[in-house]
Amino acid sequence: MKKSLLTVFAIIFVTFAFAQQSRCPRPLSSAEFNQKKQLLTGNNEGRKLQAAIRLSQESCLTTNQVKDIAMLFNDEYSRLDYTEKAYATVFDPENYYEVYDVFTKFSMAIRLYDFLNGKNTSTPVNPITPVNPVNGEYPNYNYPDFASYSGTKNCGYPISDVTFEASLRGIKGQNEANKLNLLRQFVQNNCLATSQVMKVASLLSSEVNRLDVLRTAYEHIYDVNNYSSANQVFQTKANQDQFMAFLNGNGSTNPVNPTNPTVCKVEDAEFNNVLVAIRRESNIYNKFNITKNITRNYNCFSIDQVRTLVKDFSIESYKLDMAKYLYDYTNPAERRQYFMVGNEFSFSSTRTNLSNFLATKGN
Repeated sequence: MKKSLLTVFAIIFVTFAFAQQSRCPRPLSSAEFNQKKQLLTGNNEGRKLQAAIRLSQESCLTTNQVKDIAMLFNDEYSRLDYTEKAYATVFDPENYYEVYDVFTKFSMAIRLYDFLNGKNTSTPVNPITPVNPVNGEYPNYNYPDFASYSGTKNCGYPISDVTFEASLRGIKGQNEANKLNLLRQFVQNNCLATSQVMKVASLLSSEVNRLDVLRTAYEHIYDVNNYSSANQVFQTKANQDQFMAFLNGNGSTNPVNPTNPTVCKVEDAEFNNVLVAIRRESNIYNKFNITKNITRNYNCFSIDQVRTLVKDFSIESYKLDMAKYLYDYTNPAERRQYFMVGNEFSFSSTRTNLSNFLATKGN
């Protein structure tokens, strides 16, 4: 069914794309492109998105080059935002239907398709200008500042305001049930600041649903010691008490100050099951996406397990991208040894790239 729909999309898309002239005279050569692409790696998701959009506006890229850049993003919404912006100046718009392949979720491919059919003559959008919420869209809470935060962290660094707003754009108009499901996925797949999660929770009408989202988001909070500030999203004392009980460890598997913390570990038997599922796929592109989809359900891979996953890819660029992706899903106690993952690379330039990436993570 999915293949049939994508075939229909492709036929319709090519019909109007062929009628357009190339929007730029000469695409970047492979050497030029690889050099510019290298500059994008190592940034956090928000900065990477801004830099990628700027590159698409300032350079002439082919559809395949746009696909390569889109794959640098971990977040599906960042991929969507980038591919929408990049279309305005792509060299070969008649081939742009191939970009659908960068999405692991079919719904995201549908969104790009809808965008292209409704806005195929759009002009580039300034990527530096953040997508700011309408005045009054978020409640006037006392949002904690994470810029100089140095306490306990559950993830690398929060996504930028640009990515945050772009990600929520398609969620805000949903009904409560759909909104809850989408927001739960969003907070599970991104590193967020307490202030951002407070804004996310405020989009829900039900305080029970707000509590659900706050609990779900905990493992992906950057400024953990500020998380009690999220209590402001509740008006009823019962929900305030439940949230504080969660933070104090009552009913929480991941409390702020756990008295009996669970061991952060992916058991060998479970890891072997992961490998079996991944190794069933021979196409390296599909294998890369499958690996990401499976591993995002874990937070405690050991360095040796990460090395095994990285080594499973035969192409150096995929090894590097996978190594960067898995960092946030590695046992925090072992992350200081993450440089050892570089032993799986064939080229010193790739090891340097990983080292630069780790420097942005504080390693």
